[in-house]
Order: sequence, then C-alpha cells, then structure tokens
Amino acid sequence: MNKKSVLLVGILLLVAAPAVAQQAFDFYGQALVPAAVGGTLTMYSTIVNNVAFPTPIPLDFANFEYTLVVTNLTLDVNAFQQQYSNGAIVIYEDAGTPADFTNPASFIDGAVVLSGTIINLTRTIMFPISGTGSASGTLDWTGGSLLNEMAPVDQIGWSFLSGISGGSTVEPGYDETWDGKVEPLDEIVPTEQTSIGRVKSRY
Repeated sequence: MNKKSVLLVGILLLVAAPAVAQQAFDFYGQALVPAAVGGTLTMYSTIVNNVAFPTPIPLDFANFEYTLVVTNLTLDVNAFQQQYSNGAIVIYEDAGTPADFTNPASFIDGAVVLSGTIINLTRTIMFPISGTGSASGTLDWTGGSLLNEMAPVDQIGWSFLSGISGGSTVEPGYDETWDGKVEPLDEIVPTEQTSIGRVKSRY
C-alpha cells in the first residue's frame, strides 16, 4: 500500500470513528459575590447533564436530582481579575425536595456523593454594565460516597469553568448567574480498569 492510500485510510478511519464527548458535571446556578477582600463567594446550582453528554462518574438522573454547591470561597485579591481560594465544593444527590433558589437549604439536603476543595479561582467581569464574565479554577475531590469510583490520580487537578451573566438571568436575592462545568483532566474510567501505565503517564 502506498503512502497516499495509507493517508486516505487514516482519514476515513478518523471520519468514521464516533466522537467522544468530554466528561463533565454541567451546572446552572446562582452566585452571591463578596464586596471586599476576606469575604466569601457562594454558588448554588443544579447539575443539568441529563443525557446530553457523560458525567465523569455514573449518576442516576432518572431517580435523583443532583446539585453542585460552592461555599466559603475566600476573596484574596479584589481587582479586575478577582482571586479566590480554599472554597468547599459538594455534589449532593436528592430524591426528595426539588432545588429551589428561594430556599438555599433545598440544595444541600441530599446525600454527599462528592466533596472537595476549590484550590484557586479567578473571576473576571469583562463587561461590567451587563455583568458578563467568566470564572476558572482548579479543584481536588477528597470525600463523598462516590469518591472511590475514581482512582486517586483522577481525584485531583480538576477544572472549574463557568460563564457569568447578570441582568434578567439573575434570580432575586443573588448577584450573578453561573453556567459552567467541572471536568477532569482526562477521561475517567472505572477504578478497576486504571493501569499503572496510565498513572505514570500523568507525571
């Protein structure tokens, strides 16, 4: 087979291969933002993947609602790009009370499936009049009933990414709407399938 044929076969295989969707916890929520250094940011959200794209670990959307909550994220630098650190992040599983932004307690009354720490986060408001901006940070998972669904190497270094908007999208009593995702560095596979080679490749 000549080089041209090999190249053509390679292209056909790429075209025929199914696209692999990035695993993530896709969330939509409302945030409370501190006014000064030392204050803390809080964000209540629901996970809205459903069947649109895969979650990093299996979640039972048919029988449960899942919420993602950020608390105690401390504002360290109050500038154009705000710097935050050491916040708590928790994913709850609830078969009872539906999450309701008028009742923040409804977001935290389920079982803790994952919990961890947002190590750092940068919040940037690009267009102050509309309140449009973004947030990005890094987190580690450290607890929860589903933590061991991931190998230890897969529990650290996740990305937190969100768009921020203001105006009519903001619920009464909140400062901003956050629409984003929490995603691992690499695709998560069941812990029993994680190989020594895969672990070594991360270093």
